[in-house]
Amino acid sequence: MSQEKTILPNSLLVSLYKDSLVLPELSKKPAEINEEKGKVDIQEKKLVPPTPSSPIIVEKNSEAKVIDATSDASFKYLGEHQQGVTVIVKDDLAVYLNENDLNLLTSILKACKLTLADIALVNVAQQKLSLHQILETLPSKLVIIFEVSGTDLKMKLPTTLYKSVQLGDTYLLFSNSLASMQGTDQLAKVEKSKLWNVLKQLFQL
Repeated sequence: MSQEKTILPNSLLVSLYKDSLVLPELSKKPAEINEEKGKVDIQEKKLVPPTPSSPIIVEKNSEAKVIDATSDASFKYLGEHQQGVTVIVKDDLAVYLNENDLNLLTSILKACKLTLADIALVNVAQQKLSLHQILETLPSKLVIIFEVSGTDLKMKLPTTLYKSVQLGDTYLLFSNSLASMQGTDQLAKVEKSKLWNVLKQLFQL
């Protein structure tokens, strides 16, 4: 007994299986590329916050050099931000920081196995910036803030000195001014010691 094959026309097949048919040209969507200039995609570059079990990892780069802020930035900063650390200061008489305080900051960074190229140094005395604006351009694992009030940074967060505060993936550390740590008197030594004790915990030194 012969079997008869019924061949349905293409138009009928399409109407019957229109919900399950996949057209080759629609099965793949083109990759979406975000090339917006001057911004960092935080989703693609996840930052690991410093915790006792997950310290800030420092990679040495002997060939790193300190440069001015890139032309893409919406504000000026010093350094290359290679290790995702931002330092905020308020110096009315310098573009970034006076020589004495800059030397002290360099010494503190060296003790943390960092260089000026590893950070971004922002002087908010010369440019009015909120913390939100700074972090938009410079997504950071750690922000060290030397004698800059929460009001100046347009933020409502605890500003207890020498106690880190977590903000999303970022840790904030408020400190007295670098000027208060200058010299060899007892007060200067106490201030440096308080800052160093917190930095040792954050960097697992």
